[in-house]
Amino acid sequence: MIYGQLCCVCSSRAVSLSQVIADLGAVLSGEPPPAHVRRICSNLLSKSLLRERGVNALLTVVFGEGDAPEEPSLEKYEHVGRILKSIPAGMAPEAYFATVIPGILRILSEDVPATYKRAASFSIARMLDPEFPHKKYVTAQMLPILHRPLRPSIPQGTAALQSPRSTATSDGSLRPSQALLTIRTLLLNSDPSPVFIALILSPISPYLYALLYYLDKTRTSDPVVRDLVKVLLTTWGRVVECQEGIEQLWLVLHGQRVSWWTDDTGEVVCTVTESQMEKLALLSPERLRGKEYDEYDDAFDLYPNPTHFVRYIKSLNRSDISCELFVRLLEEYRSAKSDRESNPMRVLLYLQIIMQMQEQLAGDSSPQSILKKPEYVLQFVKHALEPSSTKLQSNSGQSLGLADLRIIPEDELSIPGDSDSDDEGPEGIDSNPDEDMPEIAINLLLATLEANPNLSARDTPILGDVFALLDPYASSSSPLIRGAVREARMVMTARLASTSAAWNQPQAKGESSQEVYQKALKLLQDPILPVRAHGLLLLRQLVAQYGRSSSDVASAGEALAPAILSIFMQAVQEDDSYIFLNAVQGLVGMVDTFGKGVLNSLLETYTHNLASVHGGYLTKQEVDTRVRVGEALGQVIRRCGDTLGLHVDVVVPRLISVFRARQAPVVLRASAVALLTQCVKTSFAAVAGYTGQLSAAMIDLLQVEMVVPSGVPSANDNVERTKESKEANETLRPDAEIDSTPTAVDPKLPSLRRSALHFLTLLMRTVTQAVYEESLAELPSISFLRRAKATLGYVSSTDEDGITRAMAREADESINQLMKTMLGME
Repeated sequence: MIYGQLCCVCSSRAVSLSQVIADLGAVLSGEPPPAHVRRICSNLLSKSLLRERGVNALLTVVFGEGDAPEEPSLEKYEHVGRILKSIPAGMAPEAYFATVIPGILRILSEDVPATYKRAASFSIARMLDPEFPHKKYVTAQMLPILHRPLRPSIPQGTAALQSPRSTATSDGSLRPSQALLTIRTLLLNSDPSPVFIALILSPISPYLYALLYYLDKTRTSDPVVRDLVKVLLTTWGRVVECQEGIEQLWLVLHGQRVSWWTDDTGEVVCTVTESQMEKLALLSPERLRGKEYDEYDDAFDLYPNPTHFVRYIKSLNRSDISCELFVRLLEEYRSAKSDRESNPMRVLLYLQIIMQMQEQLAGDSSPQSILKKPEYVLQFVKHALEPSSTKLQSNSGQSLGLADLRIIPEDELSIPGDSDSDDEGPEGIDSNPDEDMPEIAINLLLATLEANPNLSARDTPILGDVFALLDPYASSSSPLIRGAVREARMVMTARLASTSAAWNQPQAKGESSQEVYQKALKLLQDPILPVRAHGLLLLRQLVAQYGRSSSDVASAGEALAPAILSIFMQAVQEDDSYIFLNAVQGLVGMVDTFGKGVLNSLLETYTHNLASVHGGYLTKQEVDTRVRVGEALGQVIRRCGDTLGLHVDVVVPRLISVFRARQAPVVLRASAVALLTQCVKTSFAAVAGYTGQLSAAMIDLLQVEMVVPSGVPSANDNVERTKESKEANETLRPDAEIDSTPTAVDPKLPSLRRSALHFLTLLMRTVTQAVYEESLAELPSISFLRRAKATLGYVSSTDEDGITRAMAREADESINQLMKTMLGME
């Protein structure tokens, strides 16, 4: 009986739906009715909610019509949430929420009191709570309604048929602008939960970014919609989890490219862009004529636009996202660069975004600087500098492409001199792609070190691994890489030295040694060359001060000697002459102060592996470094003076081993002979025990390595030509071959014979001077002098090198002078 009466009330059109819900609520909330009545009322209340505008009627009953003068209590919001979350008995959850969710969202998009919108948002937030058992059904019904208008599923022209005043399209879905307003209302009237915000916005963030880009570059776009989209994207980017944010931003780069346009009603419409390469005539006059300049103009039509994309990332103030995305872009660029099948436009896009991130997000003062979290960048630097095995892996696992079907090599297909191309250029203009990533990695390393002054290998162990990986690149064929490597190693060495233990020293007037030491290390990390040179000068002065200080300070200086020596060894490789000369003087000063320890280190650097088979495989940079160390050894020998005898048994045998190393570069062998000559010139008495062996070795070298031209002139021709005038007029030019190939090991090069002749000339003159002074000097035997004269006479007349012939004749004259002195004729 009661059930029939209630059904009549609920079905009567004379009674409003809100009145029905109010009456049913009164029955349920009043004196507890019988169980069957309560069950009947609950069933009828649920059916009322499922009717059209049922949710509106419920909100009218709870909050009244119109805006309430006071904010309703939390209990009312929770009461509405409980009612809307309650599923009628016997009804499937998916069917219930398929009916209720559209009604709730309709409230958010209509012109209703603000209290209704807050209640609807509160109810949706409770339904999306992770603990709600039917959350998946709510999500499945709600997100498509909000997201469908913002996805590229609306064909062009559909939106244009709708009335500009309507909030929904013909199929009942929201228009894009109305969907944006609904999302904003939902987020503003719910708890600021990052999980909730990410749930709503993450699936459509790539489409929202495409819309933001369109609105930003379109001057006639609606500013209200533009600001709304910007606020939504910025809010999402600031609260989303790092990995989720990176994945969504990565979809902007690699996902389906969409474009937005405005229809005749002023509504924005999303469509799919068919091809990014459709504008082939991108530089045509027709395309450029009459178009005003736009900061987002891109001749290659890259998407996302690098400038706009990075500017948006910067606006998020998320250094974790920007750093990880930057490293991921670098890795992707490296992979695409090494893949012959990769799209060149995609490689260009990666490079442009990387450059924009370096420009906009690498500032020292920027809180979201990509260099403020060095662990991300250093991981990439280490990976980029490691010996790559990707080529072997790609060759073994990559499928065959068109290039693999080529039978004739490409170099055979291109015939020199037979091309009609107008853009011919000299060979070798293009840079080696294999050197691009190491150069980028090393420059990033320098930028990271500059942005983090306290970063060192002592507290960041990965820097030690990176420092070891820099060694092979110090001898790179690219001068830019070599210079960057030297600078990076210098900075890293100075950082490690600056964190060394300080010594106890009484404070004196002015700057203490510790302060000077730290100041020098700080100057050495400066990218400006004169500033770094001043740092080396301070270290030189500090080293000299150790030699004059107390025993405590001297012992502390010995503890720091390896670090200072490493700094000077790095600086000696610099191309700048001022820094190089300061480093050489610093090495000489260290030998004066610390003695044999530093001298042995220099000799080890100079002679390492030259006597083994590895000596013939030195790079140009390694040869150059050893020659520069040899310059320092020459000054050390010169400054030893008569005390050279203390070190002669350490220095001379090592130099002789280099001179005898046939597989070593000729430049180093000639340098070793020059150092031996300096030893003779500095202190003949100290090296007197080695002169006999060395002079015989020089004559042997001249006999074995002399080069006679193929057409040797006859004796009459030799007599007729005037040697003095002819050789005096010969142009004494540098040895072009040895300058162009300093790693050459051919002993026939004239520089080796010239150094041997210079040694013999100086030795004979020194012995002659000793005879004049009646000092105790071991004189060469007559048999040796005869052999030497015969060899020198032949070299002076037949060797193909004019300078060698002149030096041989000069050495021969020195022997004649010695023989006359020995016979007492002068």
